[in-house]
Order: sequence, then C-alpha cells, then structure tokens
Amino acid sequence: DLKTGIVNEMKRVHKVHPEDSRAVGFFDLYEEFNRVESLFGAMSFIGYFVGILVLLSGIIGVSNIMLIVVKERTKEIGIRRALGEDPWSIRKQILLESIFLTIISGMAGIVIGALFIYGVNALLEANGPVDMFMNPSVNLGVVSAALFILIISGLLAGFIPAQSAIKIRPIDALRTE
Repeated sequence: DLKTGIVNEMKRVHKVHPEDSRAVGFFDLYEEFNRVESLFGAMSFIGYFVGILVLLSGIIGVSNIMLIVVKERTKEIGIRRALGEDPWSIRKQILLESIFLTIISGMAGIVIGALFIYGVNALLEANGPVDMFMNPSVNLGVVSAALFILIISGLLAGFIPAQSAIKIRPIDALRTE
C-alpha cells in the first residue's frame, strides 16, 4: 500500500521507531472528498424525492379542483353536448384549464424560489463571503425543464376530469340542480 510505504519511509528518515503510530501520520483528502461528495449526493436525492412528492400532491390537488369544476358545470356541459358540441372540444377546454392552473401555480413557485435565492444572496453578501455558497443561482435550463414538467403535470391532472366531463349525458345534466 502506497500510504503505508510513505509512512514507513518517513519513520525511517526521521529515525522514528517503526511501531510508533503517533509520530508520523497522514491525512487522506481523497477520502474526505468522497465523504463530502456522498453527503451532497444524499442531499440531492432527498431534494429530488421531496420534489417528486410535492409534484404528485400538486397533480392530485389540481385534479381534485378540476373534478369539482366539472361537477359544478355539469349543466353547462350537458347543454353544450345537447347542442351538438364535439366531446373533444369539451375535453380540450378542461385540459387547457388544468394546464393553465398548473402553470400559474408553477410560475408563482418559481417567483417565490427566485425571491428566496435573491434573499439568500443578499444575506451572504451582507455577512461576508462564504466560499461554499457563493452566488447561489438557478440555471435557465432548470426553469425551462420545470415549466415543461408542469405542463405535462397539468395534462395528467386534467385527464380524469376531462374524461368524466365527456361522459356526462345531456339528459342527466339537465336533471341536476
């Protein structure tokens, strides 16, 4: 082992007894780097996991809101169906409303996140430089990817409500209050 060889050579050169373990030592920066890297890897995994859970809860929330919207507009949807409107048109409207709601919520989250990062930057600058957290920022590509994921999430959240909307029969819709 290279480390042991170097320590033994240092003991020999400085005339230290070969069994004295405290006279000559070493510090392996590579092992420390791996330890810190694994810590950041775990933090990244936890961040992604929490992000996925938040996204799933958002999808469920938007889907529930859209189900309530469809329920409240049953009569309107029934009248539109009775007048001959294409089911795809109704489905498209529900999906677009779902995507719109998701994008508005996502944009609000992005703005709040940007304000948070701006606040952290201001605090770091006010309290002096901290090398590890110099100028925290978010890449524009990450924001674009988040918006794309939000659009897909909005589609997923609106799919079940849109399906239930096109299944409304005009005669049943006109009977409801």
